Amino acid sequence: MENGLPALMLAAIMMLATVLMARGGFLGADAIGMSLRESETRYAEQNRTGLTVTGASIDGTGANVTFTVRNDGQTAIGDFAGMDVVLQYFDENAVRYDAWIPYTNGALASNTWTQGNFQNDIFEPGILNTGESMDITVRVNPVVGAGTVNWAVIGTERGVTVQSYFDGP
Repeated sequence: MENGLPALMLAAIMMLATVLMARGGFLGADAIGMSLRESETRYAEQNRTGLTVTGASIDGTGANVTFTVRNDGQTAIGDFAGMDVVLQYFDENAVRYDAWIPYTNGALASNTWTQGNFQNDIFEPGILNTGESMDITVRVNPVVGAGTVNWAVIGTERGVTVQSYFDGP
């Protein structure tokens, strides 16, 4: 009897440790499963997002570049602040500038961009849905040089990018 009580206590401790370890393993596996499901959802949205630059123009001063972007994907784009515009351009003296241009929803200032007019904006006004187009107007300083060939990358908040070349004024 004197060995029975300690043996019973030891067995109870071992059973409790086994249950706690199994519970930790199940919680870890559940967390990994949830993470994979979230990753698959983001990946599916990224695959359903598609942009095409259908036009690029620049005003006579070289300060304002306008890109027309069409949504060819199945995912609507409405988080313009989460989008990126990166330009590589040359000024009048052939000096190259590489610039990430932040979004503004206010007045267009130097080295900012904003969304402009929407075309075919029938469903959810102000959101770029499938088949709709919008203008992206970028104001740069220093200005784009005449006769230069420049490059733009436009990226969505989901990481999908589209590239376009544009000529100086």
